Amino acid sequence: MLKPILASADLRAMPKVELHCHLELALRQNTLREFAQKNDIDVSTDAAFAQAFLIQEPMGELKSVLHKFLNTRDVILKEEWMERVAFEACEDMYLQSNVRILELRYAPSFLLDHHKHMDAYRLQKAIISGVERAEEKYPIAVGLICILQRTKSVEENEIWVDFALKPQHQFVALDLADNEVDFDPEPFIPLFKKAKDAGLGITVHAGEPNVPGISRNIRTAIEKMGADRIGHGLQAIEDPEVIALLIDRGIPLELCPTSNWLTGACSSIATHPFKALFEAGVKTTVNTDDPGIMCTNLLNEYALLTTECGIDLATLEACNAWALEASFIPTTKKESAWNQRLRP
Repeated sequence: MLKPILASADLRAMPKVELHCHLELALRQNTLREFAQKNDIDVSTDAAFAQAFLIQEPMGELKSVLHKFLNTRDVILKEEWMERVAFEACEDMYLQSNVRILELRYAPSFLLDHHKHMDAYRLQKAIISGVERAEEKYPIAVGLICILQRTKSVEENEIWVDFALKPQHQFVALDLADNEVDFDPEPFIPLFKKAKDAGLGITVHAGEPNVPGISRNIRTAIEKMGADRIGHGLQAIEDPEVIALLIDRGIPLELCPTSNWLTGACSSIATHPFKALFEAGVKTTVNTDDPGIMCTNLLNEYALLTTECGIDLATLEACNAWALEASFIPTTKKESAWNQRLRP
């Protein structure tokens, strides 16, 4: 089981950027327990709660982890509950880790699959309300990313591209996620070209699972889908040509050490290729992925990298600078939140 690491004062004080966090899996655990109780799920003991919802040790493969995500999704019964989830996710990022620039991603199709009574427009309005409340209370700038699911058809995903492109929904980027092993990205290339042409940033989950040859998806994401960033992408380490492509295009990786260990993408935090990728010249960034159910936060990820991988403070500052530059949030909004740290 992962145990929190005691972070240094310098790590705590460092203003941070979080680029890769799934909103519906960033629930505060007390809130998740409350939602479970309202669904008549027995979480009367910590063991029962952990068994139902938490991922605290490697599960063997990414597909098994993706399936466990359903348990959390299924207890979210009302659109307005996501207003609370969004606010608390932002609040925890700031208070726990001094995150100033935060991007939250979610798949409307994923939430609505199990909740046919819910409405996508009311859902988005609730999320925006939670985000705006957090931005008013804390020096934090937040951007929303719309996820398409690989397991859905091109036709259904096109509906969500059009949804993401509506200005009132305030999305800054489009992502492709879900089972990367069994569902290739190629069918979705036209959808990502459409989104990029319309001005959305592009990030794609690619090269995540520990499967030989999976780094090919990184090349597809960059060369054919217009990816500005790669979600995870740690398996780039298997192919020098993919590493060269990342360096040549200046494409950052959204690395998530704890998640990559728990999903079996790497065998341990200590063997994570973070340091090797950084030293090769790849723009590496540090992220949490699913902090609520994986029992972590961004400060903990920074501390793990120092203790388990020998990453020093200067390296983390460089990674953080790359993340700040790569964020899809408009520059003026980023600068406003970031510069507040300089005020008395």
